[in-house]
Amino acid sequence: MKPVRLALVALLVSLPSRVSAKPPEPDVILERVVDGRGNRVADIAIASLKTAEGRIRIRLVRGLSRQDLVLRHEARRGPEGRDVTVDEIRLGDGMPLRFESGATGGRVTASSPVSSFRYFDRDVGRRTVRCNLARLVEETDHFLLAAVADYVEQGLEDDGLAPEETAIFTLRAVEKRMPSASAPVRKKGPFPPDLPEGRELRAAALAALSEAPADARSPG
Repeated sequence: MKPVRLALVALLVSLPSRVSAKPPEPDVILERVVDGRGNRVADIAIASLKTAEGRIRIRLVRGLSRQDLVLRHEARRGPEGRDVTVDEIRLGDGMPLRFESGATGGRVTASSPVSSFRYFDRDVGRRTVRCNLARLVEETDHFLLAAVADYVEQGLEDDGLAPEETAIFTLRAVEKRMPSASAPVRKKGPFPPDLPEGRELRAAALAALSEAPADARSPG
């Protein structure tokens, strides 16, 4: 058989698999956090998607404040082939506060819809860095720091540091509250499957997952 025919046969054989290939499906986990008496504290949706370009994770917290707290983490290759990590935090449909970094220990660029500030991650406890981060938060959303403090105070952190919680642990150095006399009792478990609110929670997380990052959006 001639080389041209062999190439044509190979193409026809591989065509069905190429046509039938489906885009990657996101993973979604729904959780409910309750207090010691079983009363609802907050609902959490965690959505993740791995693509050829990188990985995106969303953590959407509902019930902690009047608006959903949305945490977005994206790890991808930058235009020069270097690893880039982008973390965003926002309330509801508002514009996010954004943190972009490269190699571990390098500079972090924090950006509000108005301005930006660069610092080294190891210096986040310094007063100058805390003051500038507080300014960026005010430019983004006046209620954001309170939501961060509530998140930590209510014990909603993942077991260990989840990638999308990076913004939480950066901003908690800015918003400091007096520790409570006793840590609240919080239990995290699967979201009750029979509740219709689960569909809305899942849909909100998937919508956040499909959004473009802040650098591709405009405040208007």
